[in-house]
Amino acid sequence: MRQISFAIAAFALLLPCSAAYSQPMVQSQEGIALENQILQLQQQVQQMQSGGGGGSSLGGSSAPAPMAPSSAAPPDSSVVTNLLSQVSQLQSQVQELSGKVDTLQNQVSTQNATMQKEIDDLKFQMTNGSVPPAPGAATTASGPQTLNAPATDTPAAPPPPPAVAPVSPKLALRDAEAALAKRNYVLAEQNARSILATAKTSPEGYQAQYILAQSLYGEGKNQDAAIAFDDTYNRAHNGSNAPGALLGLANSLTAIHQASAACDTLSSLNSQFPNPPKGMAPAIAAASHRAHCS
Repeated sequence: MRQISFAIAAFALLLPCSAAYSQPMVQSQEGIALENQILQLQQQVQQMQSGGGGGSSLGGSSAPAPMAPSSAAPPDSSVVTNLLSQVSQLQSQVQELSGKVDTLQNQVSTQNATMQKEIDDLKFQMTNGSVPPAPGAATTASGPQTLNAPATDTPAAPPPPPAVAPVSPKLALRDAEAALAKRNYVLAEQNARSILATAKTSPEGYQAQYILAQSLYGEGKNQDAAIAFDDTYNRAHNGSNAPGALLGLANSLTAIHQASAACDTLSSLNSQFPNPPKGMAPAIAAASHRAHCS
């Protein structure tokens, strides 16, 4: 009887430790289920302690109560052994789940680091003019020339957008959104830049950054659009515009013949947002097809 009581007391000491050990490791449905099983086992041990008699190793100097004649059989030591075995199995499952969580987190971190390095390298290439020309342009001894223009003609600079009187960020954002919806990308870009010049850190500035990237992409300025989409994503990796920014970045990278970086960007998008916003899944699939991602 004393050996069984000692085993029960020792098992009662193990249970709080195992429960405290599992709590910070796994915060999933499987982990919660395991914690509930451990609590149930702890309740069983407490019931055995209250009904099985005998002193505990934590009980101090209190003397055991005299045993009254009874026909009930004393607690079987195999019950305690079985409970200890169940706790050991539960601890192993908790550790296995924790290992899987750590592995997934490392994979996402590695993908993010790889994608960010490729984007930084691409920015450096853009700054130094080493990015391949877009389709439709031919390279001559004097530099890139459009196919439809004579090699000796100098392309005329596009006229600057008309000046607009300063307006509040909210009004400018409303005008930018309306212009983007009408595919007036020049006007949308202009309003977005006006917001970024005066209220870049405001909520309107966050939306304006995304509209700027979309406008540049719509104008065919794919290199500038790639940088703008990347800036949008970096402003808030979990923001409302983050999935769209990654998709836009992938499309812009594909347009400037950076298919490998585009596929890495789409892989990061799928890892971080396995449930993308409604209606975006077909666009992601189409972007993956254009970049020839495996």
